[in-house]
Amino acid sequence: MSLSEASASIFFRKYSHGVDITPAITAGSLGGLIQARDQTIPNVLTQLDTLAYNLETAFNTQSRAGFDANGNPGANFFVPPATLAGAASSIAVAISDPNLVAASSDGSVGSNGNAQALANLQNSAIVNGQTPFNFYSNLAFQIGNDVSKAQSEQQAVGLLQQQLQDQRGAISGVSLDEEAVNLIRLQGAYEASSNVVNVVNQLLTTTLNMSVVG
Repeated sequence: MSLSEASASIFFRKYSHGVDITPAITAGSLGGLIQARDQTIPNVLTQLDTLAYNLETAFNTQSRAGFDANGNPGANFFVPPATLAGAASSIAVAISDPNLVAASSDGSVGSNGNAQALANLQNSAIVNGQTPFNFYSNLAFQIGNDVSKAQSEQQAVGLLQQQLQDQRGAISGVSLDEEAVNLIRLQGAYEASSNVVNVVNQLLTTTLNMSVVG
């Protein structure tokens, strides 16, 4: 079973009316989480497995080419990985006795030629044409670059969202300062109208009184 098949059988899926719509979710927070779960993280795990598998295999091969402190042919230093998948999580040292380390290149006392050869593997292109250090450095750089890119995109989307909210507010929003000015203006107009009514009422009253007196 491949990693993608295992993910599909273990991870949660999103269904709508009995139909798996997980692959169709490509946007939003949920889409980002699904992409990280099903694509980004499995890709990183595969690269870690590649590093571990090739390093273990090359180290074991070189270890078997030497001799241990007892003069016997060297054995595997790591437990040989069964497959590439899961090699990083299952990496384990196969020997516990220091005398079994195949440091000698010819079995003679004091020889450390194979130990030097084992140490030189760090500078050998044994992982997809790269040294273990360079392969791991490139992987770490890739992860850091992906994180930085995601953060930049998140900030850009946040700024765009804020601009849209500001534009919506400018069209449909209510300005408290503007409404306060309108209330004061309407209050002044109401008071002016009230004064006009009072003046007209006084004029009518005076006119009626003059007519009665006449």
